[in-house]
Amino acid sequence: MTPSTNLIFDKKKKLILLLARALLKYGCPCHRMDDSLQLSAKMLSLNATFTFLSDSILISISSKDTDEPYTMMVKAANGFDNGKIVRVNRIMNQFHKDKCTLDTCLETLQEITRDPPTVSAWQMIVAFGALGFSASIIMFQGSWIDGALSAVLGSIVGALAVLAGNITIYGRVFEVSACIIVGFTARAMNDYACFTSVAIPSILVLLPGYGMTMAMMELSSHHIPTGTIRLVYAIIYTLMLGYGLQMGSSLYGSINSSGADDGLCNRSVNPWFYIPLFPMMSISIGVSFGSSPKEWPSQIFCAASGFCVTYFLGKVVPDSQIVGSIAAFATALYANLALKVTGEPPLSPLCVGVTFLVPGSIGVRGVYALLHQEDLAQAIFALRMIMIAMGLSVGIFAASMIIYPSGKTKSLYISF
Repeated sequence: MTPSTNLIFDKKKKLILLLARALLKYGCPCHRMDDSLQLSAKMLSLNATFTFLSDSILISISSKDTDEPYTMMVKAANGFDNGKIVRVNRIMNQFHKDKCTLDTCLETLQEITRDPPTVSAWQMIVAFGALGFSASIIMFQGSWIDGALSAVLGSIVGALAVLAGNITIYGRVFEVSACIIVGFTARAMNDYACFTSVAIPSILVLLPGYGMTMAMMELSSHHIPTGTIRLVYAIIYTLMLGYGLQMGSSLYGSINSSGADDGLCNRSVNPWFYIPLFPMMSISIGVSFGSSPKEWPSQIFCAASGFCVTYFLGKVVPDSQIVGSIAAFATALYANLALKVTGEPPLSPLCVGVTFLVPGSIGVRGVYALLHQEDLAQAIFALRMIMIAMGLSVGIFAASMIIYPSGKTKSLYISF
C-alpha cells in the first residue's frame, strides 16, 4: 500500500477500535454490537471478524486491497451510559450517510470517550433514592412509610455504588455490604414497614433481571460465550444479593428476635397515585442507566406501554410468562417505532422498559426465602428467572422482526 493508502487504512482501523470500545463500555449487547461493527466495517471497505467475550472484543481487520490481517483486542469495563450511546449512534449514522468525513467521525468519537459520564455522582444518588420511593409504592404495593424508608436506603445504596466505582477494593464487596445494610435496616423497621416493600426497591437497580434478559437474547442470537457468561453471572449475582439481605436480616434477628420477618404488609396506597409517581420511577431508572434529559420522554412512554400491559393483562391472564412476553413486545414495538420517527436508538428506551419487567426480584425473593428455609420449593428461583427472561427476549425479537423484517442494513441499529 502507498503511504497515503496506509494512512487512510490506519484511520479506518482506529475508527473500528474506538467504536468497539465505546459500544462495549457503554452497555450495547453483544449481538447488536456485532451487527453494528460489521456494518461499519463494510462501509469502510474492510474485511473484519469480531469475537466477543464479556469484557473484551478480539478484532481481525484487513483491507480489501491486501490479505494481510491485523489482529487486536479491545478491553473495557462493562457499564451503562445511554447518553453516550445516543451520541455514538448519531455520529456513526451521519458517517454512514456521508454527512461527515472520516476525520470528523474520529474526532467526535474521541471527544465522546474523553467526556465525563452523562450522569454525575450526586444525580446517581438522587436517582437511587427516588427509584426506591416510587418503586416501593408502584411495583411492590408498599405504603408511604415503606416508600420513604426505601428512598433513604436507596440513597445509601447509590452513595455506596459511587464509592465502589472510585475505590476498586471496596467494589469487590459492594453488593453484599449494601444488601446487609438494607436487610438489617428493613428488618429493624418491621414494626412500621414491610420488609419486601422496603428492601427489594432499595436495590432495584442492582437486580440482575436486565442482564439475564440480555443473556437470553445473546444465546438466542448464537453468541454462546457472552450469553453463557452473563447467564451464570446473573444467577450467582442473585445469590449474592439474597445472601446479603438474609445476613442483614439475621444480624438484626440475633439482636432482637421478637420482630416479625415480614413486618407490616398489605398496606398499599390508592392506585391513582401511580400516575404522578410513574414518571419519577421511569426517569430514575433512566438516570441509573446514564440517560440524559432528552431521552426521558421516550423512556417514560416506553415504560408506560409495558407497565399498562402488565397491570391490566395480569388481572386477566394468570401466566406471568405470557404477560411478560406481551409486555416486552409492546415496549419493543414502541422503541422500534420511535427509531423510525426520531432516529433514537431503541436501546435507550428499552433498557427502562425491560427493567420494569425485571425478573430479578423473583430470584432475590427466592434466595431470601430459601436461606430462611421458609419454602424449599423456592430453590427453582433460577429456573423461574430464566423462563421469564426467555419470554421477554421472545417479545423483543418479535417486535424487532415486525418493524424491521430484513434488519436495519443501512444505518447503525443499537438495540437490545
